[in-house]
Amino acid sequence: MNTIQKTYAILIATTFIWGIQPLCIKWLVTTWSPVTITTMRYVLIGAFLLGLSLARGEGILPKKQCMIPLLLMGVTGIGINNVLQFTGLQVSTVTNCTLIAAASPAITAFFASFWIRERLPVKAWLGITLSFAGAIIVVSHGSLQVITHFDFNRGDIFFLLAQVAWTTYSIIGVRVMKEMPPVLTTGWAGLFGACITFVYGMATQDFYPAPLDMPLTLSFAYTVIFGGIMAMLFWNIGVKNAGPSLTAIFQNVTPVVGMIGGCLLFAEVIGWKELAGAACIFIGVYETTHSK
Repeated sequence: MNTIQKTYAILIATTFIWGIQPLCIKWLVTTWSPVTITTMRYVLIGAFLLGLSLARGEGILPKKQCMIPLLLMGVTGIGINNVLQFTGLQVSTVTNCTLIAAASPAITAFFASFWIRERLPVKAWLGITLSFAGAIIVVSHGSLQVITHFDFNRGDIFFLLAQVAWTTYSIIGVRVMKEMPPVLTTGWAGLFGACITFVYGMATQDFYPAPLDMPLTLSFAYTVIFGGIMAMLFWNIGVKNAGPSLTAIFQNVTPVVGMIGGCLLFAEVIGWKELAGAACIFIGVYETTHSK
């Protein structure tokens, strides 16, 4: 197996890992609050990544000019993104969660065009529009009445807002990673996000790490080891070896895994409306990421 084949294998493994992760969270939120899951998860992920950075000789202290951006990354990409997404899983489906998350590249391109003045060709705007249309089909279940009366499922709205928060995190991260290595950046953003979420949880009495039984302990371990540490490292390898545009295509596998898992484990229904929305999202993301 050559380097590119190994890279593809790693990327496929990563998308499967991320597709399974919402299933684990769906179980965890029955015992731990979203605030608790986010805090506990990113304390461990952040500490591991900082240790890895130190072992690689990169040091662990962030640059002074990066402190505020790192805090903002912690608030948006770790705190708001995770808490909203996990809260959404309490009242909505794994299928909707993974489908809406699949629109992330198009959402990121949309906001980047305004925040960092990234110029996009017409083809990219068509892709963004198609992805948004697909997301609307998913959250409205194809119902015009839901759209006109703004009667969306609260969880689906949380999923959309979580993607906006993730987009903010990503755009800030692009600038920070010009000053700091990616692993160090991700580690500090994770720890800052965990600390901020912990403070919020204590203030609202929403942080309660109750004992977990063995299945839930394994689910939590999966979100830390596989969904957090391994997937992030694998994804960085993919971006390095295959490039960001080609790597982005593999994200389309994640919602397929999530949809199948939700159907098998939680008896979620996958109808033609979900499939139509998924098709719009996938095609829109492809057009957006291959417009240059």
